[in-house]
Amino acid sequence: MKTTFISTQAIADSTRLSMIRMQSDLAKASKELSSGRLADVGLGLGSRTGHAVQLRQELTQITTIIDTNGLVKSRLSTSQAAMASLLGTAEDFMATLVTVRDGTSAGDVIKPQAMLNLKGLIGTLNANMNGQFLFSGINTDVRPLADYEDDPPSAAKTSIDGAFIGAFGVAQDDPAASAITGADMKAFLDGAFETLFDDANWAADWSDASSRNIRSRISTNELIETSANANEPAFRKLAMAYSMIGDLGLENLDRGAAREVVDKAIGLVAEALQGLTSAKARLGVAQNRVANADERLAIQRDILMQQITGLENVDLYETSTRVNTLMTQVELSYNLTARIRQLSLLKFM
Repeated sequence: MKTTFISTQAIADSTRLSMIRMQSDLAKASKELSSGRLADVGLGLGSRTGHAVQLRQELTQITTIIDTNGLVKSRLSTSQAAMASLLGTAEDFMATLVTVRDGTSAGDVIKPQAMLNLKGLIGTLNANMNGQFLFSGINTDVRPLADYEDDPPSAAKTSIDGAFIGAFGVAQDDPAASAITGADMKAFLDGAFETLFDDANWAADWSDASSRNIRSRISTNELIETSANANEPAFRKLAMAYSMIGDLGLENLDRGAAREVVDKAIGLVAEALQGLTSAKARLGVAQNRVANADERLAIQRDILMQQITGLENVDLYETSTRVNTLMTQVELSYNLTARIRQLSLLKFM
């Protein structure tokens, strides 16, 4: 006859195993009470686990897009501010051009302003945010424009100097430039000089920016352009106007040639103002689309969170009751185990 299953050791081992299970259940229940979520989602949901995983994947995607949209909005806002500054500067320059058009000393009056504006244009288009250049298109790690008045001279200035000498046989600062007629200057401005700002020469002498703008995914099904680039016609026309006023020897030209330069600059600035306004409007539309996308994404995020909560969250009241019950059972089990281990036949002999 076996007495193994009614021995003190067997009873103690059975109680100990039961206590281990209760401790495991207590740890699980305590975790659920502190997090408000199932300790083991897969075990708790069973066949519905796949649905919960899919919901969390969708939530992660939407949260990522919302975070990215924050960066997009910052880039758009900074770009808008930069373009507003360029627009204001160009409007002031236009007013000055109109004022000095019929003056005898236009070069002395407006040349310093033109060179300052050209420097400001290049500095603005070289603006960066978080290490990325705003007006480089998709080449965000490349500074779009080189300084015009570099030492040694920039490629842009070298090209303008070369074109002027090639057309007239004298440098811009040569007093002999006063012999240039209005007709000759007009032909130069509409021909050789304008060619310096076409696509090929702009890319070769002025800009390292890409003509492809950044495209950003602002929602699960929307991909839009969210930048401008230094190769856009409005920026080129401003550079052309500022450089012709500032670096074609306006102060040395006779009245007819100087007027041709000023008139050409007035036309270019007028076109640039229209282009800048259109570019700002385009970025403004992008800002509105991002804001609207964020509102829709926030609603989708809230709906997904509610669905996930309904699947994975636990009833805190029920869980708290279970924790208290398990703690009581564990304490009783400890006491019972201790008493059983104190049982010995020696005490009754």
